[in-house]
Amino acid sequence: MRHTIFTLIIFFFAFSYQENIAQVPNFDEPIVLGYFPSWSETWTSAGQNSSLREIPAHVNYVFLAFAKPDLIYTKDSYDISQTGIQVPYDGCTLKESVGALANRGVKVILSIGGETYWTSSTIYNDIDYQQIKDLVDDMGFAGIDWDFEPNGSFANIGSATNVQHFIDFFVNSRALMPRSEGYIMACAPSGVGALGGQVNDDSSSPFAFANRNTLTGESDANLYNGTVATNGINLFGFSATGHMIPVIQAIGNEIDMIAYQGYNAGGSTNRSIMYDAYAYYAEQYGFKIAAGIHYPDEPWGPYYEYTHTNVASLSEHIETHPDRTGENDGIMIWQLLLSGAGSSAYSYLHVSSDVLNGINEATAIANANNFSNTPYSGGADDCNSTGTGNTYCGYPEYNSALAYPNPNTNVYADCKIWYNQWYANPNEAPGSNMVWVELMECNEGSECVVGEPELVLDAQSITLLASPTPGLFEIQGTMSDYSIQILDVDGNVHETISPSGSNYNINISNLPSGMYFVFVQHNLNGQVVMTKMLKME
Repeated sequence: MRHTIFTLIIFFFAFSYQENIAQVPNFDEPIVLGYFPSWSETWTSAGQNSSLREIPAHVNYVFLAFAKPDLIYTKDSYDISQTGIQVPYDGCTLKESVGALANRGVKVILSIGGETYWTSSTIYNDIDYQQIKDLVDDMGFAGIDWDFEPNGSFANIGSATNVQHFIDFFVNSRALMPRSEGYIMACAPSGVGALGGQVNDDSSSPFAFANRNTLTGESDANLYNGTVATNGINLFGFSATGHMIPVIQAIGNEIDMIAYQGYNAGGSTNRSIMYDAYAYYAEQYGFKIAAGIHYPDEPWGPYYEYTHTNVASLSEHIETHPDRTGENDGIMIWQLLLSGAGSSAYSYLHVSSDVLNGINEATAIANANNFSNTPYSGGADDCNSTGTGNTYCGYPEYNSALAYPNPNTNVYADCKIWYNQWYANPNEAPGSNMVWVELMECNEGSECVVGEPELVLDAQSITLLASPTPGLFEIQGTMSDYSIQILDVDGNVHETISPSGSNYNINISNLPSGMYFVFVQHNLNGQVVMTKMLKME
C-alpha cells in the first residue's frame, strides 16, 4: 500500500510540473523583427554593453546574421570560430548576449546562409543538422532562419533543384528541433515568392499568374521591366516569382514564420500585394508573416525607397487585413544598425510597432524617433554560468533594474515562477505589483524554505526543515511508531529509516543534488504525509 501511495504522489507532481513548463512558439504580439549583422557588432568589455545588447524595447525578434550552412560546431565547446558568426568575442560572451535579450523577452533566431555563404553545389551535402541544433541549444537561440540565396541571389531559387533544397532544410531541421519543444523555424524568401510565376504557379490562388492584370490594373507592357514604378505588374515577371509556392505546399505546416524580403524587388510601388499573397497561404498553413522592408537605399537600384510614411501605411495594411486580424503578423527590416539623417532602421521599426499595436499612422510617424536603446545591466549567464543572474526551474531570476516589455515573460522570484500581464517597469517586482501573476512554485533558490512546516500526523506535530549543519535534514517531533522514506522524482528509494526519539537528523550528504520527496508514515494507522526538498551542491 505504501509503494502505491508514493507512486501516485510522484506521478501527480511530475505531470503538473511538465505541463507548466512546456513551451511552444507563441506569437502573442505583432512581430517587430530586424536582422543584426554580426560583423558590425561593437563591444565594450568594461561596461559589458554592445550594439546587440542595447537593442531598444520595441524590437521583439532578431535574426542574427549569418551562420554558415556547413558550419562546424562541437556541443558544449562554445567555440564559434567555424560557424560563420562574426561577433568580436567568444561563444561564452555570445551566449550571455543572447541571454540578456531573452531576459527582456527578445527572441534571437540564428539566420543561416545569407548572400555569401551558399558558395557551392556541394554545400548541401555538408550540412550537419545536429551541429546546427547543438549551436542553437548552447547559445540559447530561439530557433533558426533559413536565408536561402543560392549562389548569392534569387535568380535561380525557383528551380526544381533549389525548391527541393528548401524543402529539405525544413524537413531535416524540424526533425531535430520540433515545434513542441519551443523551436522557431523561419525563412526569408523573396518578396515575390508567393505570387504566381511562369515557372511556379498556383491556379487556385487569387494571386495566380493568370490574374496579374486584374490584380494590378495594368497590361503586360512592363511585365519584364523591373525598374519601372508600376502598380505591381513587374512583380510577376521575375524568375524568383512563385518560388515559395511549391515549398509551402510541401511543408508549410512546418514553418512558423516567413519573413519575406520585400526589397530588391524592382520599382513597383505596390508593396502590399506581396504581403497579401503570403497571407493567402498563411491562412491555410498557420505560419506568421513579417513583411520585409529596407532602410534606404536598396543595394540593387535603388528603385523603391522605404520611408516612415510608407512603412506606416504597410503596417496599417497588415494590422487591418481582414483575414489576418489578431494573427500578429508584422514587419522585418534589413538591417538594424543602418541609419541616416533624422531616421534609422530603429525609427522605421518604431513606426511599425506603434501602428501594428493600434496607434494611428500620423502619431506613429511623429513619434518615429521617440525611443531609446536599452543598455545591458547584467543578469544573463555566460556558458560557465558566471553571470550576475541565475536560472531557476528553467527561468531567469527577476532583475529589478530591467523593464520587461513583453507580456508572458517568465521570471523567478521569491521561490515562485511569475509571468507579466503587460509592460513591467523596473522595480515593479513580482509579489508587490499587479503586473506579475504567479505561475507555479519553484524551490530551487537557496533562500527557499526546504520542506513544509507543521505537518500533523496522529495528533503529533512533525516539522521538517533544513538543519543548520550542512548535509543534514532535520525532523522535529516525537518519532516513535514512524518510518521515513526518501525518493527521487523517478520513484527510486534512496533512504528507508525507522527513527526513534525526537528531533531526528537525516544525513543527506551522500545524495546527488536534485529534487527529493520525504514521506513520513505512521506504522500503525498507515497515515502518510509528504514534503519535498532540494539537495544543493
